Amino acid sequence: MSLTKQAGLLVGAVALTLTGGSYADTTSQATNDELKARVAELESRLSAVEAGKSNHWLTERRADEIRGLIGDVLADADTRASLLAQGMTAGYQDGALIQSSDGNWSLKTNIHMQQRFVYNSQDPAAAGADDDRVGFENTRTKFILSGNVVSPDWYYKFEVNFGSHGGTVFDEDDRTDTGDAYIGYDYGNGWGIKVGTYKAPFLREEMVDSRYQLAVERSLVNYIFTGGRTDGVSANWESDQFRVDFGINDGINSGQSAFGTPDVDFAISARGEWLVMGNWDQFMDFTSPSGSETGLLVGAAFHWETNEDDAAPAAFDADTVLFTVDGSYEAGGWNVYGAFMYKSVEDPSGVGVEPDQTGIMFQGGYYFTDEWEGFARYEWADLDTVGADDVSILTFGVNRYFDGHNAKWTTDLGFALDGIDASVSTADGDITGFKADAAGDDGQFVLRSQLQIVF
Repeated sequence: MSLTKQAGLLVGAVALTLTGGSYADTTSQATNDELKARVAELESRLSAVEAGKSNHWLTERRADEIRGLIGDVLADADTRASLLAQGMTAGYQDGALIQSSDGNWSLKTNIHMQQRFVYNSQDPAAAGADDDRVGFENTRTKFILSGNVVSPDWYYKFEVNFGSHGGTVFDEDDRTDTGDAYIGYDYGNGWGIKVGTYKAPFLREEMVDSRYQLAVERSLVNYIFTGGRTDGVSANWESDQFRVDFGINDGINSGQSAFGTPDVDFAISARGEWLVMGNWDQFMDFTSPSGSETGLLVGAAFHWETNEDDAAPAAFDADTVLFTVDGSYEAGGWNVYGAFMYKSVEDPSGVGVEPDQTGIMFQGGYYFTDEWEGFARYEWADLDTVGADDVSILTFGVNRYFDGHNAKWTTDLGFALDGIDASVSTADGDITGFKADAAGDDGQFVLRSQLQIVF
């Protein structure tokens, strides 16, 4: 019999005795007092026993929980040990990186977001349009995968843009929301090759990624002359001072198109660059933070394509030639960039329009502090189109760098000194914020403010 049961029987017996004692003449008051004292003692012991059993139950439950926790920790440790045994490493290196210990397999993920406010004012606007338009847009939200497979020599890149300018035909992120999508191979000694969808090696302003621009957006002139993305194969070579990119492709702004889509019979693109001083990495962007290395980069590019016979219109079997030359200078706290662009369309049939267009763009930035940078840009283009004004835009702005390009706030104000032709407004996919003016109108301005994060 357990101690608890024994104590319970004893207490019950004593209680009956006390009850019966009230009727027994032989039970004295002293005996009652003694029995009451013993009952109180037994109740105290019973409480101690019950408390001990409760604590024992709680202790067993804690032990079970601790054993379960230890089991989970050991299982996690076994998993980690297994990964380490396989040589898997993970961390952050300009992106979230997973990589095998031998470097043969790797996967890096990046996110690039640009949230933008735009205010456009025209006086007056084109017929049926508001003079003032204002709003917010998710300009770019890119998800980017890159890395290598089998060996460090085989590399790849794939990106999609879920932003509001992810699928407009002629903007920076054109065609079916997909940006770069290519496979490459590094032959060593500076030689490499890639095949897929990529930026045509033509305008430097276009080839510098959108996250690394000086202003909120690339110039309007850039979108008139850009090669955009194309599908093709491209060979490249790079040394300490020179690099060359040459490719055969489907023509300008043809990325992510099916092989049977009427576009061009044949197209070639070639770009060469001379690094006069500095290093290649510093020219991934257009800025030059205080204390950075002085550098000078000079480049030139050429593109030629001829349309297929069944390209619309059928009789317009045109040849298109583009040429550009540019230069960038960075001096540890300030920077300048300039480019000249030329585009010519020739129609052997004599049916189509044959414009010879020229354009220029100059921009520069200066750091007032380590975090604040002011910049200015001027762009001009002769469209060689009857009734169309020249493009002439002046832009001023400021950058606030919280952590370089990883966290950056940019605000600028652009003035169109001449009217914006409808063909230009179409070419930029509305991404610059400038709209088509009515004939004879000018004085349009655009205020833009953008917050960017990259990780």
